[in-house]
Amino acid sequence: MHLDSSLPTPLVAQLAARLSALVRNGDIPAGERVPSIRHMARLCKVSPLTVANAYTRLVEAGVLVAHARGGYFAARMAPPPRPDPGEGDPLWLLQHAYETTAPTIKAGCGWLSEQYRYSLSVRRALERLARSDLLPTFLDYGNPAGFPALRLAIRQLLARRNIPCPENGIVLTHGASQGLELALRACTKPGDTVLVDDPGYCNLYPLLHMLGLRAQGVPRTKEGVDIAALEERLADTPAAVMVTTSVLHNPTGVCATAANITALYALACRYGLHVIEDNIFLDLAPQTQPCLARIDTEERVVHVSSFSKTITPGLRVGYVRCAPDLARRIMEYKMAVGLTSSSLNEALVCSILQGGFYQSHLADLREGLFKAQKTTIAALLKAGLALYAQPSGGMFVWARFPGDKPARAIMRRAAQADILLAPGSLFRPDGQDTPWFRFNVTQCDSPALLNFLHTEAHSGF
Repeated sequence: MHLDSSLPTPLVAQLAARLSALVRNGDIPAGERVPSIRHMARLCKVSPLTVANAYTRLVEAGVLVAHARGGYFAARMAPPPRPDPGEGDPLWLLQHAYETTAPTIKAGCGWLSEQYRYSLSVRRALERLARSDLLPTFLDYGNPAGFPALRLAIRQLLARRNIPCPENGIVLTHGASQGLELALRACTKPGDTVLVDDPGYCNLYPLLHMLGLRAQGVPRTKEGVDIAALEERLADTPAAVMVTTSVLHNPTGVCATAANITALYALACRYGLHVIEDNIFLDLAPQTQPCLARIDTEERVVHVSSFSKTITPGLRVGYVRCAPDLARRIMEYKMAVGLTSSSLNEALVCSILQGGFYQSHLADLREGLFKAQKTTIAALLKAGLALYAQPSGGMFVWARFPGDKPARAIMRRAAQADILLAPGSLFRPDGQDTPWFRFNVTQCDSPALLNFLHTEAHSGF
């Protein structure tokens, strides 16, 4: 069994994935003994510790069974259910991506693969908190605005980006998703029109629907929001809020130019528009990248972000930066819908930020994503796909197959091949078809994926 140390996927994960596939597919029958740790280490030319860690993962996943003094054996596996995407419904895809039966190759997902997460820092922070005399306080309900020390640390992080933040202008949330919801609740009332990027953040559209808000798309260009189209929308239809992403736009991966940001802010001031800036990828971009919050002199910008893309998504720690009066309203909505956020998780993030290595981790993460992006772009072009634009970093590439191939049909065939692709219709407020797909550069190193893309790009249907 060949393991490739040049791949970004750790050797432990490679071995666990391949053994899991062999057991689940029946190539290793239920009850059959797998090689011992030392024997497998010799076969794969890796250390016994690597094999032991892979076997431990597989036991925890129910793929292997450990017998005392008797080695490891393949577990009896039920045949994996094949996903049923129906007619390629994007909402099905949005939900299915998080389920345990989701395809193994998550080329279209929106989160970092395991090797890019700051997992070691989480383990160390947990150990520090476990030894802390303050642990009992972290297990209680927290401050309504969030853990005070973390709010201060976030203000310091924003200051590094030259983003002004008043003392009472930070509210911690259960991830950026809750931050978006609370900001929308505080800035709108049911029936209001909310302007959104087209294409834009896919999770936003069902949220707007649930809140009784009307989404109206504003075309997104390679420079940012289409300013002429935005001005036309504002002149025709009163809007309460615009939700946009300035830095490393999801799904296209491009950043808005300084001129575009300045023009958008001028329109917001002229029409009395609040702008919710969903900048969850800000720390994955170069430090000099402009954004709306940096030029917010009239307190019109609500800056939403989290640590899901820089530490790990499971902590669910996000924040909202805005004017103090608006922060107070957001905090009231937060208490009404969910009381306080997790003090334990916020203390974990705070410990990581105060540990002294977070900035160097961000530098390493940006460099790793840049390399992965370069590799992914080369692979997509070699497979026959076309690129929308050359991103300046981050996780995403926006690409399309040649010709007029139906994107949803490709998505369905990918699902049957155990591959999760994200068609462009998922990222449009009206759900209209588009030939573009979002690719996550941290999830695109599978030969099976590249073979599928090449086949689809050169097929006649």
